[in-house]
Amino acid sequence: MVITDFLEKLLMHIIAERLSQMKNDKEKSITDEIVEKLCSEENKNNEEMNEAQRALTNYLTVLFKGTKQPAVKRLFSFFNVNQKFIPLTSKSGLPMERSAILNGFAAHYLDLDDTQANLRGHPGATIFSTLFAVTAEEDSVESLLWAYVQGVELAGKFGKILNPQLAWHGWHTTGLIGTIAAAAAIGVYKKFDKQQLINLLSFAATQASGLEIEAGSDGKPFNAGIAARNAITAYLFVKSGLTANQDPFGSNRGWFEVVQGRMISAPDIVQGWLNPAEIIEPGLWFKAHPFCSAAMSSLDAAKELYRKGVRLPDCQRIVIHFPVEGDHALRFENPQNGKEGKFSAEYIVWQVLTFGDVKDDYFELANVPDDFNERKVLFTRKHDLLKEIEEARPTKIDVLLKNGSSLSSEIIFPKGSPKNKVSTKELIYQLNKETGQRSEIIKNIILNPQAKAIKINLTVNRGNQL
Repeated sequence: MVITDFLEKLLMHIIAERLSQMKNDKEKSITDEIVEKLCSEENKNNEEMNEAQRALTNYLTVLFKGTKQPAVKRLFSFFNVNQKFIPLTSKSGLPMERSAILNGFAAHYLDLDDTQANLRGHPGATIFSTLFAVTAEEDSVESLLWAYVQGVELAGKFGKILNPQLAWHGWHTTGLIGTIAAAAAIGVYKKFDKQQLINLLSFAATQASGLEIEAGSDGKPFNAGIAARNAITAYLFVKSGLTANQDPFGSNRGWFEVVQGRMISAPDIVQGWLNPAEIIEPGLWFKAHPFCSAAMSSLDAAKELYRKGVRLPDCQRIVIHFPVEGDHALRFENPQNGKEGKFSAEYIVWQVLTFGDVKDDYFELANVPDDFNERKVLFTRKHDLLKEIEEARPTKIDVLLKNGSSLSSEIIFPKGSPKNKVSTKELIYQLNKETGQRSEIIKNIILNPQAKAIKINLTVNRGNQL
């Protein structure tokens, strides 16, 4: 009898606990679930952190390169900002919001920064630009890198749910999703509690924006800059004690419903969080040239044809094949200037079959060369390729020569894609080209998890190890 009573009480206790747990689970909002993942380090591992180190190396390279561009110099001069203080941090003497927007604009100006397939945008220019703007003496490189990993995770998860429809509807995901991802990264970086993170994401979500139509103009890097700035604004509002809607992602008329007309469930986002991490699968793309990553396969296919002896004057017809919507971002078949040429497969293939490779300065020309205008009639596009692997970027080029012969080249994973990686050695070499002897010091700081992130900025500015 005593044993029976004990078992009965134990069973009732278990049932009560389970019901309580079910109630708690039921009461959790989508935003709660996201925040719990951001606060956890459960799946943190060396592979993710190593890739974040590569991303940081690339970010610093493109940031330094961007600050050398005339338009970026004008902007910095207008705001009376010394370009030597790049990346702009809390030590730069500027409001954080201004540091963030200038970091983001400069980092994305050349369109050389990293991309991620699920996001269909550029995580580094928004997230790292934001993180550096709030970096203080106590912040470690390890915490900076981990914040980037988590920011990319949110960006990739959101992008996987919403793309490609976001791009089809004209959103620039670097600005739209990037604002929220950058805010999430700040929360992780500054070790916000769950309540602070909820408010941070909510303030970020209500500001998130960015039009894809800005591609080919200074408006595109502006989108990256305002994403970083808006994330900082959200951070400052939370720091001041203000609050926002507590479930911006699950509420009726919440963010997902507004931007795409449908609500989503928590498992849609958090299932598989960091397992594998978005920074690993599908992973990051790193570029060698300043144009849209959607054209990287076109570049490699054209270079292969050039190696086979194809020269543009010998061509009668050139057909560039894509999957359906595979060239969505390559919106300029007839670009008028170099900036538009960044988003033109035709302009890129024309350069390669003329010179053997692209010329980076051709993407800054006020007008495309006359020779391109004369020969653009050779080009047509077709949308007849199958995309059997989600992370693939298939592009095929068929060339009919004037002598009647034809040649083809097809690329599925171009150089720089996660399946055809740029080596870490090459990324460091590119950093060295921009920073000279300081690159070795910067590399050592990046590879030291316990180093202070502020040392990156101080080393660049003073040219010595601190």
